[in-house]
Amino acid sequence: MQEKIAVRTYPAMDNREYFNSINPFGFGIINTFEDPITVGLSNTSRLLGKAEGFYVLNSFTEYTLFHLFTANVTEGKFKGTIDIFRQMREAEPVRYLSVVGGTGAFLGARGLATCRRVEFDSTHPAKWTLSFDLELYY
Repeated sequence: MQEKIAVRTYPAMDNREYFNSINPFGFGIINTFEDPITVGLSNTSRLLGKAEGFYVLNSFTEYTLFHLFTANVTEGKFKGTIDIFRQMREAEPVRYLSVVGGTGAFLGARGLATCRRVEFDSTHPAKWTLSFDLELYY
């Protein structure tokens, strides 16, 4: 005997106001990104590749993010990937992230990625420019 099943759909509801009232720091929200990596800070700087990854807002009491991303370097003398991660506080002016691996010219790389926020535009959708200095060890 076959059982009958029912699939019920409900109209979409906007629960952002409720969610934000109990969760002001966006705990659990995941954002993915694919952003250009350039030689300089300008939008017209020479393209080296893309940063692809995600971050998770992971605190109920402050803006902290767990970042995990890969820098895919596809142009220039050195090509390959660099894998970077760390939890960081959004308010920190300088952030230190761990380099945990790489491929191609960066095979087996370990080290430190020092990140500074250079520019921030909070108009929706928010945009920012980050500068990275890498210290890599093989």
